[in-house]
Amino acid sequence: MFKDKNEKLISKLPFGFRDIFPVEQHERKSIEEIVRNIFINWGYGEIRTPVVEYTKNLSAGVGKNWKDKLISFFDNDGNLVSMRADMTVPVARLTGMRIKKEQLPVRFFYFANSFRQSGLQKGQKRVLNQAGLELIGSDEFIADIEVLIILITILERLGIKNFKLGLGHIMLIEGICEWFGLESSEYTVIRKNLISNNLVEIQNLLFQKDKKKVKLFMEIIKPSDNINKILKLIKDIENKKVASSFNYIKKVYDFLQNFGFDKYLITDLGTIRDFDYYSGLIFEVFCSGTSGSIGSGGRYDGLVEKFGFDVPATGFALDIDFIHKAIKDVKLERFRFEKAAIILNLQSDYSRVLDFASKLRSRGISAAIMKKNEIVANGPFRNKSLDYIYEINWNTKKVTRIDVKNNKREVKDLKEY
Repeated sequence: MFKDKNEKLISKLPFGFRDIFPVEQHERKSIEEIVRNIFINWGYGEIRTPVVEYTKNLSAGVGKNWKDKLISFFDNDGNLVSMRADMTVPVARLTGMRIKKEQLPVRFFYFANSFRQSGLQKGQKRVLNQAGLELIGSDEFIADIEVLIILITILERLGIKNFKLGLGHIMLIEGICEWFGLESSEYTVIRKNLISNNLVEIQNLLFQKDKKKVKLFMEIIKPSDNINKILKLIKDIENKKVASSFNYIKKVYDFLQNFGFDKYLITDLGTIRDFDYYSGLIFEVFCSGTSGSIGSGGRYDGLVEKFGFDVPATGFALDIDFIHKAIKDVKLERFRFEKAAIILNLQSDYSRVLDFASKLRSRGISAAIMKKNEIVANGPFRNKSLDYIYEINWNTKKVTRIDVKNNKREVKDLKEY
C-alpha cells in the first residue's frame, strides 16, 4: 500500500515535551559550562550512561510504584526496558558493576535528560534536563557538607540570590509515624500525601489516631527559617529516630552557618522524595518565580549494594529548565554573545564577504551572512536577537555598522576591520 502524499503529519508534540530554539539553547549551554567548571574544580569527573536500561534495574531505586514513573517498553529481544527516570540509579549501577572498593571514593558528574511518566496536567514535564553529581564511598557528614557547599556555590555563581535550601531527613518522618503508632500501610499513605502536599488528607488521618499530637505534627512539617523554634517542638517527641535525625540536620545547619550560608537555609521536615532509595539527609532548593524545585538531592546509602557492594553515597541534581527560568533576563545578558548580520548584495564578491565575516568571528562576534530581504524576513537574527548589521560598500571601501537596539549608525573604513 502506498502512502497518501496528501496525508498530514501531527503538528504537535506529545504532552510533556517541547522544542528549544537557538537563543535559549545557547543560554542553557552557558549555564551548563559554569556548572561544569565548578564540578571539575571540586575534582569530579563527567560520565555518561545509556538512556535505556533494564526495567528491573531502574525499578530497584524507584520502588513498588515504578509503573507510575517509568516509561517502559519491550525491545526487539522481548526484554522489558525503560528510559531512565533519574541519573542516581544508573550511576549506582555503574559503580556497583565497574568500580572496585579500593578505588573509592569516586566523584561523578553528569548532564543528561531523564524521562518520567506524568499526568495530563498542564505544564507537567516528562523530560527533565538535569545537571548533577554523585559522591560515592566517602564519610557521611563530610560528603553531605561537600555536596551542599557545591550546590550553594553553583547557585551563587549563576547569580541566583533569592533561593532557599530546605533541609530534611527521611528517618524523621518515619520516627514521627512510629510516635503516632501508625501501621506500615498508614505510613505509606502519609508519605504519599507529603509528596503530593495533600496536608488535609494527612491531618484527617492523624486526627483519627491521636487528636493531641496532630497539631504538633502539622507545625513541625511547616518550612521554617527558625531552626531553634523547630528544636523546641522536636523535644516534645519521644522517639530515637526523630531525635537523631534532627540532631544531624542541626549539625549540618551549624556547619554551613559558619560559612555564612544560613541565609539560604530553612528546615523543611515535611520534605520527602518520591524515590525509595533515600536513606538520610534530603534537601530541595526553591526559588521565587519558578513553579517547582530547581534542585534536590540527599543520601542514598544501600542503593549501590543492589548492584554490587555496600557503600555510602550522596548527591544532587539541578533542573536546568527551572534554573534557566530563575535567572532573570538582565542576568542572562552575560550568557549571550554579540550577534551580527552582514548584508550581502547580489553583486558582491562572496569570497570577500567571507573574509570580512571571519575577521568578525575572530573577535568573538557571531556573524551570519544574509541578503537584505533575509534580514527583513524571518531570519534567525531578526528583532531583538540582532545586535548589529554591517553594510559593506565595496566601491567606497566603507562599512556602515547599524546598532539595531539603539538605532545608531557608524561608518568606518573597511581597512579598520
